[in-house]
Amino acid sequence: MALTDDFKGTLACWATGVSVVAVNDGGLLYGLTVSSFASVSLDPPLILVCLSIANQMPAMIERAGRFSVSFLGSDQEAASVYFASAGREPTRDFVGYEGELSVLRQPVVKGAMAHLVCELHDRLDAGTHAVMIGQVVHAARNPDARPLLYFRRGYRQVDPASL
Repeated sequence: MALTDDFKGTLACWATGVSVVAVNDGGLLYGLTVSSFASVSLDPPLILVCLSIANQMPAMIERAGRFSVSFLGSDQEAASVYFASAGREPTRDFVGYEGELSVLRQPVVKGAMAHLVCELHDRLDAGTHAVMIGQVVHAARNPDARPLLYFRRGYRQVDPASL
């Protein structure tokens, strides 16, 4: 087995929440499902997401100067699949998913467990990906929602009995 296969298989052992990064670039809305999300700092509040340099999203975020991150709930697997599908183009309206414009007119997935709106703080290119660092300017959550998880290449849910 090649190192790439071992690397992918090993990363599949890391359970993550499922998030959608979205941007409003001059009235064009676009979003992507991402698994590479992390908190960076509390003061100032900074997060990071990793996006393929080959995708149009990093350039759109740079032009817009801001973006959003929606954390999907356990009932939003279809939204994750939609935003992970290749070949989509930016649109002027919400297409393929139910969304809404949040603070700073950034698109968020309607009914998401939580969302953040960020101003672009920095971009670092690393290998095939752009690390987009955002300074959080707005945060909202539904405290009763349960997360959609991704583990071993499949969607999972938290067992309510374990809560």
